[in-house]
Amino acid sequence: MNDEKRYRECMAALMAVAKRYDMAVAITVVDKKRCMFKYHFPTWSVIKMEPMAIRFRSKREDFATTEDQRIACELSAHIVMQMRDIAANTFAMMEHIGKQLEDKLGMEHTPGVDFDPELDH
Repeated sequence: MNDEKRYRECMAALMAVAKRYDMAVAITVVDKKRCMFKYHFPTWSVIKMEPMAIRFRSKREDFATTEDQRIACELSAHIVMQMRDIAANTFAMMEHIGKQLEDKLGMEHTPGVDFDPELDH
């Protein structure tokens, strides 16, 4: 494994698992020098990520019944709200730990440095 790109290989492996199980994921991987994140929405969601856009597949003709359409929209909202809630928890915890690192160890951080902004979600 190429040490320079192992974070990408890790991301690819995690995305493959999410796709195999048809699960929604918000993944962050952090290597010693680089980091990246990706979002993935399952086939049962109306949300589709594109490199520079978000699409909603929620037209009536996309579903066998109006009930199927309602359920898919409801499940998609469930994904977004759960990811949002967990992201808030993650942010709060990392903010707390980061503050401790600054206060106790004198660590500094510049946001956005060594971040790999891969747009292919």
